[in-house]
Amino acid sequence: MAVLSSAVVTGSAPLEVGFNLSFSTHSAGLAITFELDFGDGSDQISGVEFGIILHHTYESGGTYEATLIVIDEDGKSDTDSLTITVDEEGPEIGIEVGNTAPDFTGHTTDGGEITLSDYRGQVVLLEFWGAWCRPCQDSMPHLDNLVTEYADQGLVAITVSTDIVEQDAIAFLATNGYTQFVSVWEPGGKNGNFIDLLYGNVVLYPTTFVLDRQGVIRSVGHPLSLTGAMLEILL
Repeated sequence: MAVLSSAVVTGSAPLEVGFNLSFSTHSAGLAITFELDFGDGSDQISGVEFGIILHHTYESGGTYEATLIVIDEDGKSDTDSLTITVDEEGPEIGIEVGNTAPDFTGHTTDGGEITLSDYRGQVVLLEFWGAWCRPCQDSMPHLDNLVTEYADQGLVAITVSTDIVEQDAIAFLATNGYTQFVSVWEPGGKNGNFIDLLYGNVVLYPTTFVLDRQGVIRSVGHPLSLTGAMLEILL
């Protein structure tokens, strides 16, 4: 399996990017080699060492698709890619991996207010959940453990409740001692919460958007799929 990642995917030229290949593995444990194309017309590189960071500098503005191919000893291959945006404004706003996450201002369940872009510079787990949702309840300990382990490195979890009644979210978090999250609630529940609608009216709950320090969406999925190793690349 080919996995290409980097802590930095956008910025002004010249932009130095450190590519991490270390999550690339073979399901049967066979030896693999790699070919990495930076997508800017420069020479691709190849090798067998997956445990090092491969640095490359993008000298001019533009959008580039870096592509990793891993090949096993039987000649079978797998591919992964990463979009690098060399621009002060960063990638376009959207809800797909590689987009800049849509900004919003929402109300917190402690009576405050937050704006997502204020968390630039931190890695954000933007979680859509509900106290009504059993899978959400079951995944909360994992989310809490991640924040406990990595908060001092810049990880924050913003939990957007899709409950119809705000008190349901407040009561669940308080009862279970979840005090580390930035808890957000807006009227409407999962069918009318404006933040939920802004993010494409999330269909499956829980769903977690992982935003890097630049506000770019790096993954979207179930929170139980998140590992410390994945987050450490971004942190």
